[in-house]
Amino acid sequence: MKKSIIIGIIVIVLLVLFLPIPKGTCEDGGTREYCALTYKIVVWNKLLAAVNEGGSAGEVYTYHKTSVFWIPDNFKSIDELWKIESGKN
Repeated sequence: MKKSIIIGIIVIVLLVLFLPIPKGTCEDGGTREYCALTYKIVVWNKLLAAVNEGGSAGEVYTYHKTSVFWIPDNFKSIDELWKIESGKN
């Protein structure tokens, strides 16, 4: 009896720590984020504009990538994570 209770508690703790929950879609082209207590998965789908030589906006393209952010980065906002992803620290 004790063994099954301990196994049940362990399963519940693991689910709480590692089961990702969808947080919604951003209005930047469709970026989605999934959050758990120990990590955050971001499926980037961001509309960007290339910069021409003169500094004006050029061709529009979509940035597609899936990133995983572990503790402590998983508690940062999507804007802070984009700075990390794009290298604009």
